[in-house]
Amino acid sequence: MRLVTEALEETDSTIFVGSISTLLVMTATIIAWPEATTSRLAAINSYAVSNLSWFFLWLVFLSFSFLMYVLLGPWGNIKLGGPDEEPEFSYLGYLVMIFTAGLSSGGLEYWGPVEPLVHYQTAPPFVGSTGGTWEGMVSALQYALFHYGTSAWSVYLVFGIAISYFAYRKDMAFRPAVILAPFLGPNNVDGWMGKTVDTLAVVVSVSGITISFGLGVDQFFAGLSYNWGVQVGKLGEVLFILVITTLFLLSVTAGIREGIQRFANLNVLLLLLLMTVSLVFGPLSFLLNLGTRALEGYVTEFVGMSLYFTPDAAGWFGSWTVFFWAWWLTFAPMVGVFMARISRGRTLRQLVFAGILGSFALTVPWYVATGGSALWLQTTGQADLLGVYADVGLAGVSFALFDQLLPFADLFSAILLLLVLSFLVTTLDSATFSFSMIANEGDSSPSTLNRITWGLVLASLTIALSLAGGVSVLRSFTVLAGIPAAGLCLIALVGMIVQLERHAPVLVEEFEYTDDDIVSTVREKLPDLVTERQPTDD
Repeated sequence: MRLVTEALEETDSTIFVGSISTLLVMTATIIAWPEATTSRLAAINSYAVSNLSWFFLWLVFLSFSFLMYVLLGPWGNIKLGGPDEEPEFSYLGYLVMIFTAGLSSGGLEYWGPVEPLVHYQTAPPFVGSTGGTWEGMVSALQYALFHYGTSAWSVYLVFGIAISYFAYRKDMAFRPAVILAPFLGPNNVDGWMGKTVDTLAVVVSVSGITISFGLGVDQFFAGLSYNWGVQVGKLGEVLFILVITTLFLLSVTAGIREGIQRFANLNVLLLLLLMTVSLVFGPLSFLLNLGTRALEGYVTEFVGMSLYFTPDAAGWFGSWTVFFWAWWLTFAPMVGVFMARISRGRTLRQLVFAGILGSFALTVPWYVATGGSALWLQTTGQADLLGVYADVGLAGVSFALFDQLLPFADLFSAILLLLVLSFLVTTLDSATFSFSMIANEGDSSPSTLNRITWGLVLASLTIALSLAGGVSVLRSFTVLAGIPAAGLCLIALVGMIVQLERHAPVLVEEFEYTDDDIVSTVREKLPDLVTERQPTDD
C-alpha cells in the first residue's frame, strides 16, 4: 500500500489521467465500430497524404540538416552535464541501447528481408520503372536503406538533443515539454501548455508502440505457422502478449543497467548472428556489389529521395515514405526521452554520432544481408518469396528466407523468433521508462511500480486491439497521429536552433588547457564565447 501511495504522489495526475483517458476513448472507438473507424481513418489518411506530404518530407530533411550541423559544427562540443561529468555507460553499451531503443520500436527484423522485395516488385516513383533489372534491385535496396536510415534517426535526435540539453544544462525535467523552454523560458513550461505537450507526446508514442506490438505478434505467429505448422487463435495471441509482459516485469525490476542493457545486448548479438550466417551462406559477392551500389545511390540521391513527391503516386507514399516518417515521428518523443536519460556525460556530437552514424552502420549490413539475399533468391528462381508475401503477408517472408537460404533452417528460425521476442521486451521496457519519466514530472528514476503500471496499460491496449482486429486500424491512424507529432518536432527543431545560438558555440570553460596564457588569450579574443547568453523568462 505504501508503494502505491508513493507512486501516486510522484505521478502528475493531469498527464497520467489525460493520456490514459484519451487512449481508452481511442481504443473503445476502434473496438465498438471497427469498420466505420477504419473507413473514416482511411479517408483522413488519404487527405493527409495528398495535402501534407510536403510537410513531413521537409521536416525530416531539415531535421537531418540540423543534425549534420551539430555533428560537424561547434555546437557538437556542448557537454551534457558539468565539465567533469562522467558517462554512466560505456560508449559501446550506450550505442547498443540507443540502437535497440530506436529500431526495436520500428521492427528492423520485420522489414529487413521483405521491403526490398516489395520495392523490386513495384518500383518507387522516384526511380521509375526498373522492375526485373539489376538497377531495379539496386533501387529497391536503396529505398529500404532510405526508410530505415539517417532520416528516421534525425527526428529521434531532435527530441533527444532538446530534452538532454535542458535536462543537463538547465537542470530541467526529462519531459517533452522542455521543447517550449526557448519560447516561454525555462521556468514557464509547467503550466497547461507544457502538460498538453507531455500528454500529446504520450498518446502519439503509445499509438506507434501499439503498431510495433501488432507487427511483432504477427511475425512471431507467422514463424510458428510457416516452420512448424502451429496455428493459434486470439487466445494464443493474448497469452503471447502476457509472456512478453512477464519478461518485461523481470527486466523492469533490474533497472536500466541490468534490465534494458542486457536485453539490448541480446538484441544486437542475435541480429549480428543472423546477419553473419546470411552473409556466409548467402551470395557474398552479389551482396557486396548490390550493397555498394545501393549505398552509393543512397548517398548521391539522398536529397532527391528526401523531397520527391508526386500526387499521382500518393498511395505509394502513404504506404511507404510518408507512412514511415509519420511512424518515426510518433516514436520520437519517447525515444528522445530515453536517449536523454542515458546521455549524461556525453557531448551533443557523441549523441548525434551514436544515433545517426553508429546506428546506420548497424542497419546497413542487416538490410544488405537479408534484403539482398531475398532479392537474390527471388531473381534466380530459387525461391518464390513474393509468392509467400502474397499468400501469408509481410510477416512470413523472413522465415521463408532463412528456410531457403540457410542450413539448419529451423534452428535459425527459432533464433529469429527469440530476436522478435527480445525486441518486443526492449520496446516495452524503454517505452515504459520514458512514459513513467514524463508522467512523473520528468523524474529520471521513476518508481518500479509506475513503470509496471505503464507496461500493463500498453499490454492491455494491445490485447484489446488484437481481440478486436484493431491493429490494422491503427496503421491507418499512423499518419494522422504523425501530424501532431510533426508539430512537436518542428517546435523542438526551431527551439533548439534558437537555444543553441544563444548558447555560446564553444565554452572555453569546458576545455582543458595546460597553459594559462592560452586561456587568457582565448578569453580576451573571444569573450562572447566564454559567457553563455541566457534566455529570459519573460
